[in-house]
Amino acid sequence: MKKISMQLKKQKNTVLFLAIILICGILIGIYFGNIAKHTMTNTISNYALNIKEQSIHFTIPHFTILALLFVLSFIGLGIPLAIAYLFYEGLSIGFCSSIFSILFGLKGFVYVIVFFILTKIPFLLIYNFFFNKIISITKAIISWIIYKENKKDLLVNLALGCLILIIIIFIYDLFLDFLGIKLIKTLSFLLN
Repeated sequence: MKKISMQLKKQKNTVLFLAIILICGILIGIYFGNIAKHTMTNTISNYALNIKEQSIHFTIPHFTILALLFVLSFIGLGIPLAIAYLFYEGLSIGFCSSIFSILFGLKGFVYVIVFFILTKIPFLLIYNFFFNKIISITKAIISWIIYKENKKDLLVNLALGCLILIIIIFIYDLFLDFLGIKLIKTLSFLLN
């Protein structure tokens, strides 16, 4: 835990930048949620009625996105795409929060908060460390190409770190797919 807090202190500016991107996404998502509340009423009502029969999977999308960002970080495209993906995550958090709060009131807000605590918060915390590693990969590649500094050992360590984080997210998402979603489905009484 101490190592994690020291790592966060070192990367304070990056964490602040990512928080600003996420908050902007959330605020814009809330705005669009308020605009779309009338058109989304039937969709959300159907979701609430059929929640027990629906299956939600996080493993494949998260694994695919992180693997793609990891590979693209070696050519410099991973960073802007990672920022765009974080903005999208904020957008979805804001949109869903506002839609569920508008349609189901406080119960909908509680449902969506529990859903996000189980699904988004752990992912976003690990995503922060992943983002810092892909930034370091891109910096190391640039300094290797421009300044001819040998960064092979650093790149191997960063790549292994990224792969470990991808595996951690994969395992957590498997847990969510099999057990966490059952817990979320037990809260479906809040959407009545």
